[in-house]
Amino acid sequence: MIQPDKRCKNCGQHLLLHQKFCHHCGQKTATHRIDFHFLIHEIQHGIFHVDGGILYTLRQLFTRPGHMLRDYLDGKRQPHFKPLLLVVILGSLCSLIQYMLKPRTENQEEGERITTQITDTAASKYVDFQGLIEYFREIFNWLGGHFAITVLLMLPAAALGFYLGFRKYRYNYAEWLVILLFLTAQSLAVYAFFIPFNQLAGISIGWFYLISWLLITISLIQFCDCVRKRFVIIRSFWSMFLTYFISLFYIITAVFMLAFIGLVRYGYTGLLPKLIESW
Repeated sequence: MIQPDKRCKNCGQHLLLHQKFCHHCGQKTATHRIDFHFLIHEIQHGIFHVDGGILYTLRQLFTRPGHMLRDYLDGKRQPHFKPLLLVVILGSLCSLIQYMLKPRTENQEEGERITTQITDTAASKYVDFQGLIEYFREIFNWLGGHFAITVLLMLPAAALGFYLGFRKYRYNYAEWLVILLFLTAQSLAVYAFFIPFNQLAGISIGWFYLISWLLITISLIQFCDCVRKRFVIIRSFWSMFLTYFISLFYIITAVFMLAFIGLVRYGYTGLLPKLIESW
């Protein structure tokens, strides 16, 4: 039965009796005036709701990660928080915790001493080393302050490593990107709790890497439940090796590109002919 006087407030589509969502645009049929009660409900529903949201997805990642990944790839995606947004939120949380625990006074004397030594070399007549070093410092400070973006920039290399490491399986590169997004969110959740122990208690960051590898391996063992565990462990080791190798090449290429841009930006007039002559 169609109620002629009941339409979707978003698209104007006629709504059926007792219809909770518009069948044309998907918006809820029951819309209320925005007030504090509405905002509190939206926060509870969007983030803390047990049938979908950040806490639900994180709980799944730590209780049944492999099954969750397989279900998500098979199409059961409605209850789960979007993996890309999840990584951004957790990465931003880690950046906030690092900023709050970061010492307020930093010793820059060593950096200034190195800058002075480089500036005094003969090559300083071709390059503004002080400006070049400040250029790199700004880039690294920006990446350090935008931890989520830094993690996302490295994900394509990690996904390629696991795609090659598990290439005999039926999952393509795009699917491995999604898998690595969820596994990265899992690691970031651990890292958020690990930061205080690292900053305040001086516990080595190596323990975090070990825990992350164990969690990833356990998740993949559960994900590849039809394969023997030792084969998954070996492929996990191999995928990690490929990831570090690809990431190293990726970082070196990025550094060379940034260095070239920096030399063009801070090099003096005679730099380019000097470089051509040296080659």
